[in-house]
Amino acid sequence: MVEEPGLLFDNRFMERHAGSIIIDPAVAIVELVANAWDAWATKVNIVWPERGDDAAFSIQDNGKGMTDAQFQTRWKTLDYNRMREEGGESIPPPELADLPPRTTYGRNGKGRHAAFRFGEAYRVRTWRDGTSVTFEVRRGATQPYTVERLAIETEVDGHGTEILAINPQRLLMTPEEAREVVGTRFLADPNFTVTINGTMVTFDDIPEAQRRTVDIDVQGYGTARMVVIDTQKADKTTRQHGIAWRVNNRIVGAPGWVGFDQERLVDGRSSEAKRFIFIVRADFLTNEVLPDWSGFWPNSQAWPATQTAVHAKIREYLGEFSADRRRETKETVRENLGRTVAQLTPMSRGRWNEFVDRVVDTCPSMNLDTVEQVAGVLANLELATSKYELIAKLHEMRPGDLDELNALLVDWTVRTAKLALDEIAQRLKLIEELDQKLRDETMEEVGDLQPLFDRSLWVFGPEFESLEFTSNRGMTEVIHKIFGRREQGSRLRPDFVMLPDGSVGFYSRDSHDLGHEVDGVSRLVIAEIKKPGVLIGSKEKQQPWQYIRELMNKGLVTDATNVTCYVLGSHIDPAEAGDETKNNGRVTIRAITYSTFVKRAEKRMLGLRDKLRDAPFLKERGIDPETYMQPQQPRQGDLLDGVARPALTASADRYHP
Repeated sequence: MVEEPGLLFDNRFMERHAGSIIIDPAVAIVELVANAWDAWATKVNIVWPERGDDAAFSIQDNGKGMTDAQFQTRWKTLDYNRMREEGGESIPPPELADLPPRTTYGRNGKGRHAAFRFGEAYRVRTWRDGTSVTFEVRRGATQPYTVERLAIETEVDGHGTEILAINPQRLLMTPEEAREVVGTRFLADPNFTVTINGTMVTFDDIPEAQRRTVDIDVQGYGTARMVVIDTQKADKTTRQHGIAWRVNNRIVGAPGWVGFDQERLVDGRSSEAKRFIFIVRADFLTNEVLPDWSGFWPNSQAWPATQTAVHAKIREYLGEFSADRRRETKETVRENLGRTVAQLTPMSRGRWNEFVDRVVDTCPSMNLDTVEQVAGVLANLELATSKYELIAKLHEMRPGDLDELNALLVDWTVRTAKLALDEIAQRLKLIEELDQKLRDETMEEVGDLQPLFDRSLWVFGPEFESLEFTSNRGMTEVIHKIFGRREQGSRLRPDFVMLPDGSVGFYSRDSHDLGHEVDGVSRLVIAEIKKPGVLIGSKEKQQPWQYIRELMNKGLVTDATNVTCYVLGSHIDPAEAGDETKNNGRVTIRAITYSTFVKRAEKRMLGLRDKLRDAPFLKERGIDPETYMQPQQPRQGDLLDGVARPALTASADRYHP
């Protein structure tokens, strides 16, 4: 049986996988030196071919080396996860156990491919624990690369790794340029030295235009010397940049922007964070260093004073460096927001200009888009009638609330969100107002309730959401003349009729002929509200039928009109709990308790009444959310959906004596 071939790789795979690591010699040498740093080497020796020289590139370090199994695992795993397998710190070898761990540069294992930039293949000799192993790594035809073990030696002293290029490729970069590249990134720690062709890399290898020495006087303690290194090109990450503190030619803590509150100086995402290195020598802090050299004593006096002075000088340097860029940022922001700012009063315009200057000067790491967004918000706030009330609310929000607000604005515009929330708030307020007024056992006049029910038709079902349902004043006038009370107050509200034991409203939807002209009433809803204490019995249920008969006699209701009558009250005679139909099923009369009506409203609002118990619009109305939301004891006789049964959460007890 012939074995099927495995995965095949195009010969361009490595270039796409490793990118500039195997294309750019500057990137390649930095990656190889970084590997030596991660292995806790203290010395790195590089042979760099001169132009016209046939010598092969090589790099050797005295790091911890690798065993046969370690090399096989790391080199044969295509996308080796160093962070998962070895962690983010490298522990020093036993003879250097008094030194702190190093923060590693490696993350995804791609740096080991850098040797392919210097040769078509390369040989790796690595030794530790008395054993040396030699491997040869070559680019493959159908595989990214192949790894072959060549030799194993025993009784070898020390530890380290050497990489030698085979069939070396031509390098346009000179040894001097290589020293410059290495020097701008690996001079922070005095315990890590690199030599190229026998010459140690020092600050002198960095062009004067890229380095600057500044003496910083710390009053009462001494003078710190700071070397500023400008790589003049922002790297992809900040791993070889930041602040390095030296005391007596020994590094304190881990170089970088994180630690010692150094993250306050510059945004790690900015180009400055990936471009500059600040090496601070402060030997007068000898007695301020922690025993493990991981940092400085926090309660000392010399360290905070030194840190403050150094940070001030770094800010000053970065400020000078970014002065032109800051000036351009201010001009661009003012130009882009000119139309909005022109609408401001002179005083507001002055405040806005001062704000832009201060933000750009004190936060130089803030990019143009962010500054423009913040400045635009400020200008709009100056124009808004509420001014800075929104800022106060944002200030009071917890981080999680700000995240929720941002997520809301991703899916909604402010206008659409307000339309939806206003509708929800209006309906919840309506439910609350009905609930509160129907709790009043002493209420005798129900005239104030009818307008609330006018706005509550949606509770009866989805079809009543339509704006086509309006108060029918013609019907109201007819019923008013026949059944209404002859009081002046009843004539002030022509949209409903005051009755001796309650009130009634008529809401209709027009019907249309084939020519789309109105030719009558298609749908009629009658809502009769009884006073608290009035039992809905046979007489009360028959009352709406009398209205309908009168309306039919007047020609306002025809056989084609579908009519639903709702009679609402505190409680219902159990014998009258069911629906009653008239006129061949075109008229339905249904009795509903107040508690059932409120419960229906709550369900139509998807339970938001309980979920939004802390909503400001409820508190503004002086409502105690705990009292408002408190469930009541059930009472026999409540109705749910027109069928007599015990109430689930709300009781008629709270609506009548």
